[in-house]
Amino acid sequence: MLKQEITNQYVHNSQEWVDLNISTSGLLNLTIVSDRFISLSTPQRKEQISGLLKSYVPHLSPGFLSLYTLQEAQSLNLSPPQVLSSVSVKTWQDLAIQAANPQNQLTTPQREPSLPRTVTFYSFKGGVGRTTALTHVAWILAMRGRKVVAVDLDLEAPGLSTAFNLKPQPKYGIVDYFYERSYLPEGIEANISIAEIFGEVRIPNATGRLFVVPAGFLNLDYVSKVDDLHATTVIDGDQSLWSVFKREIYEQLKPDILLIDSRTGINQWGALSLIQAADEAIIFLFPNEQNKQGIELLLQSLQSLKKLSINFVFSPVPDITKIGLSKVTEICKSLFERIKIVNNENNNEEDIDNYQSKIEEPLVVPYIHLIALAENYPVPALLDYYNKIANLIDEETDDLQRKNVLANSEKRWTIIESLQFPEVNAADTEHLGLIFQRTTDFEKFLDDTTCLIRGRKGTGKTALYSLFLKHKSVGQKLAHGRLDNTVFLSAHGRFKESRPSRDEFQVIHRHLQQNDGTWESFWRAYLLLRCHQEKLFKFPRNNKFSRLKEIINKLSTEGWQYESTQALLQLSTHSDLRLIVKDAINIIHQEAKDKSQKLWFLYDDLDEDFRQAGEVRQQAITGLFQLIQSCYANRLTAIRFKVFLREDIWNRLIFDNRSHFNGRDILLQWTRVDFLRLALRQVIQSQDFKNLVDKFSPIAVESIDQAGEEVIDKALELLWGSRRRTGDKAKYVSRWVYERLTDSSGTTFPRSLSILLEGAKEQELSYKGKSSIQPPTDRLLRSKALEFGLKKASEKRCDEIREEYPDLANFFESLKLKSAFLTQDELHTIWQDSAHDIAYFEEFASFLSEIGIIEWREKEQRYKFADIYVYGFEMIRQGAV
Repeated sequence: MLKQEITNQYVHNSQEWVDLNISTSGLLNLTIVSDRFISLSTPQRKEQISGLLKSYVPHLSPGFLSLYTLQEAQSLNLSPPQVLSSVSVKTWQDLAIQAANPQNQLTTPQREPSLPRTVTFYSFKGGVGRTTALTHVAWILAMRGRKVVAVDLDLEAPGLSTAFNLKPQPKYGIVDYFYERSYLPEGIEANISIAEIFGEVRIPNATGRLFVVPAGFLNLDYVSKVDDLHATTVIDGDQSLWSVFKREIYEQLKPDILLIDSRTGINQWGALSLIQAADEAIIFLFPNEQNKQGIELLLQSLQSLKKLSINFVFSPVPDITKIGLSKVTEICKSLFERIKIVNNENNNEEDIDNYQSKIEEPLVVPYIHLIALAENYPVPALLDYYNKIANLIDEETDDLQRKNVLANSEKRWTIIESLQFPEVNAADTEHLGLIFQRTTDFEKFLDDTTCLIRGRKGTGKTALYSLFLKHKSVGQKLAHGRLDNTVFLSAHGRFKESRPSRDEFQVIHRHLQQNDGTWESFWRAYLLLRCHQEKLFKFPRNNKFSRLKEIINKLSTEGWQYESTQALLQLSTHSDLRLIVKDAINIIHQEAKDKSQKLWFLYDDLDEDFRQAGEVRQQAITGLFQLIQSCYANRLTAIRFKVFLREDIWNRLIFDNRSHFNGRDILLQWTRVDFLRLALRQVIQSQDFKNLVDKFSPIAVESIDQAGEEVIDKALELLWGSRRRTGDKAKYVSRWVYERLTDSSGTTFPRSLSILLEGAKEQELSYKGKSSIQPPTDRLLRSKALEFGLKKASEKRCDEIREEYPDLANFFESLKLKSAFLTQDELHTIWQDSAHDIAYFEEFASFLSEIGIIEWREKEQRYKFADIYVYGFEMIRQGAV
């Protein structure tokens, strides 16, 4: 009101102005530029204004009073002050000054959520479980399907990556990222990319993803960088360190949520976390007077940030009895009352009601002994304590009803005979739509940023490749409408037999070397040719395309011929034609973009066509990824690549900017719940069995992809029972099946599941009519039948790995009648006798471990062969488990 009254009395045109500021120490500083001061001396001017000040702010002491005429202000080069806005507030000092001077603020618009939503976990003091809560909440959100990035901005006491036990650690952290950009000369590109400062936390059964950006590697260089960094540094014109980071992490990962672990107290990194970055602050405090006073001071400063949503969590609360929680409620009420006053000034009744409802049930995390003693987080058994915090960020929760039913059927043999276990084969048109299982990787696969699909042979890469080419409607249905305007094209793979052979790729490689061609240009020309064959590209009426048109139009559309290879070599090595091919790809992109289409180019069978590790494979596949990088760099956003590649081949590729694909890749792995869902999906193809499950566990059938592991597990108990044998210590059947069909690298093979179940059915039916063998009363398939099926699955898997790695044929043969639990010396002897082509034993053992055949057991000092290979290689199981 004071500023308005002064303005009314002294400002009568656009050149006159008033600036009123109250310092954080309570002094009133006033500048008035007005021609009302003409002919008045300085004492007269001060006397004139002092009466006004005493009337409106008698409690404030005057500081600087600067009273000028327009002419005097011009001679001193004085100009009106800029109006404060939330964008200009970057430090605690900015915030304190703004909070003390609400008269200088612009009206703040209604808070709009940003993408990605940024939530800061903050505490005024340490030791309140802030980081612990963040790890659990991040885990929960990822389990619910969110893509989460957790950022460690507690730079002076970092620990987020340690809490998650992140392995491997990324090469750099956010301190390195900030520091380089703070001192980078203009026009120079940064060496540390956004892709090099985060790692992924692998979460079993998660439908989302969790990435962690650590502070950095703790050493003397880190200490120096943190001391030299300033959170308010402006780079790239007018952008802050945080805004550049947020933009780049969004371009790289497209996360839904950023969770920030903030520095405690009042400091520059806490200011960045709360003031610059946060859309929402979750403030942790221990319920005592010291924490309460600190948070009240914080709220006093934050009251001007109307865009910031604030919630409180009391942690760790030692007494959660009714008496103990009464103190928590009292403090919570006091804090929300302060927020209510601020909101009342803003006349936002809806917010006031929301805060009032929160007061009734404050969020509390009790003191938990297991949390205090845990070495890594999260502690799975204690996730429930953090669900309410996660609900503040993501209110969608899954409440699955669990039913425990064991049933017996009089039509047991009829039901067993009706069971069918078709393999998940994309060539099987009849069954694919019914038995194709959306794994937890499927949503990640649909993500536009995912371009590399890694996995072992038999994990479903080719099924995914074929799904959208042979059964487009099924694929689009499984994608729930996300791909309705997407065109799918086999850029290389078995869907189109019109492709170069393995021998032709050898010829192509030599020709490219001899004629200064590159594999990148070859793949680009190959892509254009495929687009032309699929009628996705028509040559424009432009003379520069005439030579290109002449070359391609001569080619046969039936099969791959000599002329096809020669045409691609010509397009890959001729300098002018290479540039014209680029222009043609740009036209394809623009036409798709104009139609709001996405073009998916799928690549498979690269392991088949480049079987031998060496120069050809290295350069050829590297060239493909260089093409992908080029398309991304040129923002060809309508063109999307999906490259299906064997995991061990990817691990051995070395090329520049390989980290570009961090976060844009997925490793196909079947979690236990995925595996059980596939089993249930196959078994309910029998209407008799489906009727049985519908009677006792309808949720499992109605919503296979949404049902939890326990629900699916209970439904499958009708098939194979609960435990393999009687007794509480016996292993659960579902766990036994999953573990037996999982190799030592953690890769599970869905194809093996079909073989196991078909073999078990065959063995079970062999008992029919034998009165001496009583059938079980709680399952269709007994344990012995499942063991028979496992042997069949193992034999098939061993045939596949022999085909996959023909160079190891002698080694595989030498395993017959060997123990599945070998000492280092025993394995060393086998290596010397059968696999000496691999020069070093350590390299040999490491390779066997990488491809999932063996694992080292430190306690026993032995190598254990994976169960899925023991039967097929005719090894001796005694001592293996």
